Amino acid sequence: MMWSPGGVDSANGSPGAAECTEDGIFVRSANTMTIQRLLTYFRLGENAEDPAVALETIERNVVFRGTNLLILVFAILIASVGLNVNSAAVIIGAMLISPLMGPIVGIGAGLGVLDLRLVRRALKNLGFAVGASVVTSTLYFLVSPLDEAYSEILARTNPTIWDVLIAAAGGFAGIIAAASKDRGNVVPGVAIATALMPPLCTAGFGLAHANWAYFAGALFLFLINSVFISLAAFSTVRWLKYPTRQFADAVIRRRIVQVVSGIVVLTVAPSIWLAVRLVQQNTFKQRADRFVAMETGIPDNYLVQRTVDPVGRSIVLTYMGSGVDSVQEAQLRRRLDVHGLAGCDLQVRTGLSLKELGREDRARTAGLQRQLDEQRALMAQLSTIKDSLARREAFRDELMREAMALEPDLRWLVVVDLPGQADSLPRVVSARYMHYPDTVQVARMDRWLAQKLNGRGHTLVIAADSLPRLPATPPKRKR
Repeated sequence: MMWSPGGVDSANGSPGAAECTEDGIFVRSANTMTIQRLLTYFRLGENAEDPAVALETIERNVVFRGTNLLILVFAILIASVGLNVNSAAVIIGAMLISPLMGPIVGIGAGLGVLDLRLVRRALKNLGFAVGASVVTSTLYFLVSPLDEAYSEILARTNPTIWDVLIAAAGGFAGIIAAASKDRGNVVPGVAIATALMPPLCTAGFGLAHANWAYFAGALFLFLINSVFISLAAFSTVRWLKYPTRQFADAVIRRRIVQVVSGIVVLTVAPSIWLAVRLVQQNTFKQRADRFVAMETGIPDNYLVQRTVDPVGRSIVLTYMGSGVDSVQEAQLRRRLDVHGLAGCDLQVRTGLSLKELGREDRARTAGLQRQLDEQRALMAQLSTIKDSLARREAFRDELMREAMALEPDLRWLVVVDLPGQADSLPRVVSARYMHYPDTVQVARMDRWLAQKLNGRGHTLVIAADSLPRLPATPPKRKR
């Protein structure tokens, strides 16, 4: 296509970038035409909302009263329950109905158009909304019987640079949708992507359980989301050249840019550090897993446990078998450098070897055998005592029957065994009669007992229901 020397299209009169050929003919660069054609796809054009209408909508969404406040409280409760039961679907539902993005966009838009009144209102309402959200979630987690931190809670306690990218992209999408007539499904999608509600609920969880690491990490994630959504709103409003609400000289504009830049740097720096640390830990874990899979096989040994600590950069290997000697351990340490694990703290621990296990088993078996023998001896002794007692009881019964036949006046007869008395020692025999026996009866009983006790000797103790009759005393003669 040919162009006039002034760089104006001869066909439509539009200016364009032109270059001169050897023939003196000015031709528009093909690259410039391609770029300009591509840029036309990114212009809002007829879809652009009137700046006054867009700013009015943003300002209206800043205020938290009535409907917005009630919706916020219920959204916080829903998100808290979702985090408590580890349900991603419930958390997404809470993010969809949350109106928390309004004042955050209002802060950025207000700074972009130099409407400090809007900035103050947005900051006040955002502070109130954050306070109400944290208090509501804290009260819920205080009364909830579930106190375990599941993955949905843990995911909000360690923000990184990726959260910055998500917040910035979501903020740009949200403010561009606010500046367009055709918003589509952008606002719900931005609410889900930026995830403003879960960090506040996680902060409430940390506050309820006095876990300050969770509390600080969740609030930092919310700060990242808020700052970069506001930054996206600020940048987009400036890019769209929205009219400012009040006069401001170059010094004030420069100061606002400096303040915004300072806040961004202070927010990004910790997240970059956390992201670098996370990448380093993930890289260490991957390399450690590869090292364990490829290098830890040792003959006659079994790796029964491995512990990888990415934070402390340590690997602990526990073996069982014939034992790991110093040469094998040194070889393992040399292989660390091959897998990019220089400086890693490798600890090789050996459990009981097979020989030691065999010795322990034999010692344990011998001990159990001794206990079994002792129990058997005790059982035999108890059986002997039981048989002896049974024989004695049978002997006493037989002795009683024969004694009753011998002495009809006899009530009972008992052979008393003293504690610890041997069978060869004399027995004590107690006999009780209805009437006190005479000497003939006592002598007869003695002879019979001597016969029954095989002459081992005995002592007969006589008792009777009635006392013996004493002989009558003759009357004294008178002198």
